[in-house]
Amino acid sequence: MIQHWRRLQPGERRMIGLAAFVIALVLAWTLVWEPLRDARRELTDQLAGQRALIDWLDRVAPEVRRLRGERAPERTLSGQSTLAVIDQGARAAGLAGALKRIEPGTGDEVRVVFEQASFPDLMRWLTTTVAERPLAVTRLTADRAGPGRVDCVVVLRRTDLGTG
Repeated sequence: MIQHWRRLQPGERRMIGLAAFVIALVLAWTLVWEPLRDARRELTDQLAGQRALIDWLDRVAPEVRRLRGERAPERTLSGQSTLAVIDQGARAAGLAGALKRIEPGTGDEVRVVFEQASFPDLMRWLTTTVAERPLAVTRLTADRAGPGRVDCVVVLRRTDLGTG
């Protein structure tokens, strides 16, 4: 290899040296500089996102502290039976026509059967019931019964009896 280099004319050596220098610059640019520049840009974007998050957290911190200080309303059955609370709540939610059965289940569970119930009304009632009463959904099966309507069986469990 060295003998081949020595046999080249000085102009050819300069040309090859210049080509090697240009190749080295291109390699340095693509393998070192561009990845570093891209990583820096990405980190700058992440930093901006983190700063925006910190600003938002600073703005909502007083509200979080206020809400943590408030006690959640107590979830009770107000002295009524579980069956009565479920019946009254479903009727108040406009589900009286769809409510077919409320059956005591095993232990602290109650099985509620709806037919042709309005799905939005059913979900609204269920959300409100679970939020305001010491009840949790343990099982829910629903079959489409028409546009916006379902046949549904909901099993609710009391959460204030210490079982479960």
